[in-house]
Amino acid sequence: MKELPYTLGRVQIGRQGKPVLIGSLFYKSDKKVTNHKLGEVDCRRLSKELKAVCSLSSRVGLDTAIDVIAETPKAMENYLELLAGMVDVPLLIGGLNEESRVAGYAKARRLGISDRCGVNSISTMTSDAELASIKEAGISFGVLQTLDPSAVYPEDKLRLLEESILVKCKAAGIDAAVVDVGIIDFTSVHLAVEAIKLIKSRLGLPAGCAPSNAAYQPLVSRKMTKRGARSVNVALNTMLQMGGADAIFYGPLKASAYLFEAAAVVEGIKAYGQRLAGDKGIDRSGPLFRFLPKLQ
Repeated sequence: MKELPYTLGRVQIGRQGKPVLIGSLFYKSDKKVTNHKLGEVDCRRLSKELKAVCSLSSRVGLDTAIDVIAETPKAMENYLELLAGMVDVPLLIGGLNEESRVAGYAKARRLGISDRCGVNSISTMTSDAELASIKEAGISFGVLQTLDPSAVYPEDKLRLLEESILVKCKAAGIDAAVVDVGIIDFTSVHLAVEAIKLIKSRLGLPAGCAPSNAAYQPLVSRKMTKRGARSVNVALNTMLQMGGADAIFYGPLKASAYLFEAAAVVEGIKAYGQRLAGDKGIDRSGPLFRFLPKLQ
């Protein structure tokens, strides 16, 4: 793998004190999508949401990326074409099936945006055919998914990476990656933090996960209100930030409205502590200098 930090488009991944916040678009309940099979979208609403998240990202000093979810190859192609013309942030190709992802890789190449696209994700289940498609498209960044029944504990995830997933990365031409250590429920958050620490120290790879997968479960089962679920999402994000997460999949892109500022406060305070400890290399484009002064 390349040395850190990695550059994906205009965003750096694996830079200390600047986790990349990744939101999802075009998921099953995304009301901006009018036809999930064809990939038809209310472009006015999409544009408004994209402008809001990009403005927030700039305001707080934390980078953002978009996880593109699609049900069909046609939908994936339409989504990527739309986004390529509307934003310049990294796009992670995460279709619900192999056919949709492969169509996305090819479309990214035709659009000339392979250098700011990534694969979401590469796992033990990724086929040789898909790996070949990734390499052919010239996409060199991937999210490495370690959520697997055989890898519950941090040491198991490390083994899974070394014995299987990193081998697949070589076959696909992936030379930059972030590890998604996976979260199933609240109790697995502690293990996720420990896995992030272990993977970063042993492999030198940036790591993170999707705490929103646990945070929204009580909402879906009607055991918690939307406000409560959002509070839990912020809490879980904070735990992961304190554990050194380099990438956080925070759920729907629109959740940036309540999450970005909270994340920026956490990173700003962490950076202040590092500065007090004598670290003179604090990124001046990060929250400590970009966002916290606005709160005084």
